Amino acid sequence: MKCPRCEQNPDEQWPCPNCGFDISQSPWVVIATVNPPEDALLESLIKSFGIPVKLIKSLGSVFGLTVGPLGEVKVAVPEACAEQTQELLQAEMEQGEPL
Repeated sequence: MKCPRCEQNPDEQWPCPNCGFDISQSPWVVIATVNPPEDALLESLIKSFGIPVKLIKSLGSVFGLTVGPLGEVKVAVPEACAEQTQELLQAEMEQGEPL
């Protein structure tokens, strides 16, 4: 993953050794709302890009509900990485790779 500020590759070291940007200080934003098992697939794919990701599960998961509004899972990334993440996911979809 490239540093959102300086566009260098900090090799997973945060803060960035080039510009000092600390990704952990960036607010998190939701980039997708999905149902299981797509949440696990997206999480794995985003992590493979070296981008931190959080899954925000609804209360329905406690009761075993995995469809509909109670089964929804929000996929969140640091705000500084949101645009880059969307571009990478779009490129994966254009290649015809199943998520």
